[in-house]
Amino acid sequence: MLFILSQMNCTEESSRLAETDFLSSFAFWTLGVISIILSLFANAGNLINLFVLTRRHMRSTMTTLLVTLAWADLVPPTVVSLNNVLFYYFLPHLNDSSTFLTIHIVTRALFNVLANIFTTFSNWLVVLITTFRLIVVKVM
Repeated sequence: MLFILSQMNCTEESSRLAETDFLSSFAFWTLGVISIILSLFANAGNLINLFVLTRRHMRSTMTTLLVTLAWADLVPPTVVSLNNVLFYYFLPHLNDSSTFLTIHIVTRALFNVLANIFTTFSNWLVVLITTFRLIVVKVM
């Protein structure tokens, strides 16, 4: 009876380990690799917007708002990518787990604050741009 229970525990533990390995592999590829690639595309698009919208002949109130929006949209993907690179590539190589946890907690808090501030700022800029466009359409 004890042998059967210990065998069941081993089977359950091995299935949990397999599930953990799958989840950590899945998290590595989705959060570690794919999010960095998406961040590069997002930043490339915002840099193209900045390049086009900052020309001298493009100066207007709406262009200024769009340039500010492009700048605000550069920060969150960059911060998320830095956090993912730090978490999935550099921190696992640290041997001292307390150092890992301390660095991860501090950087995660800092990165979350930055990403939230700039995402909120970006959302309010979209509201402002939409309001300006509504006023222009209603008046004209």
